[in-house]
Amino acid sequence: MSKHNIVKATFALLDSKGDLIKDPDKGLSTDGIYVADHNGEGFSQINVSALEAVGTPGWGNGQVKRTAYGKSMPTLALTALDLDFKINQMLKGFTQNANTGAWVRQLPKPHVAMIAESQSLDGDISIYECFNNIEFVEEASNNSTDTNNEAAYSTTLNGTVLTPLKPNIFLAANKVQQPYMIAKSTDKGFDLTKLYAEVFGGYVLSPASVVPGVGLGK
Repeated sequence: MSKHNIVKATFALLDSKGDLIKDPDKGLSTDGIYVADHNGEGFSQINVSALEAVGTPGWGNGQVKRTAYGKSMPTLALTALDLDFKINQMLKGFTQNANTGAWVRQLPKPHVAMIAESQSLDGDISIYECFNNIEFVEEASNNSTDTNNEAAYSTTLNGTVLTPLKPNIFLAANKVQQPYMIAKSTDKGFDLTKLYAEVFGGYVLSPASVVPGVGLGK
């Protein structure tokens, strides 16, 4: 089905075991998740690439007898409007220098979980694209002087999607784990509470936030 519009992007940091980090300093918030939807804040682009690659045909007896498919290796390209400065640094794995308070790159990168929510064309159905283990980089920082026009640059983040951190999540019907899930709010069996718990390392979604048949909205 066709979809449009970014409703919101929701993020969390997970520990090495895949559990949600619920801490205002070590994590993104007290309850662990951060919805990038505050005053002046949001995303103008969330692009997912390399979900699948065209298969390689296997020939026999002058015919294509089978097709070999490689692994799914998704990548993300995000463009943010006024993403909170601290959140941006933490998504990239920068840590704060104790002497100056400045933020400095640190490896290894943190484990970032994300759900990107969009809509059906009529706006009544929510689409959720889910990732459990992303490493983000901000490749460049651009600056220009203001003239009679303001020179503004949006934050751009590129992410590499890794294997989910727990072995029993993001499973296909054949129990093979994949790095990407997509959900539709009107599908049979759809459960937003369970979706959030699986993607965000055990996060407990407030029942008041769940409206049957639609997404969380803003």
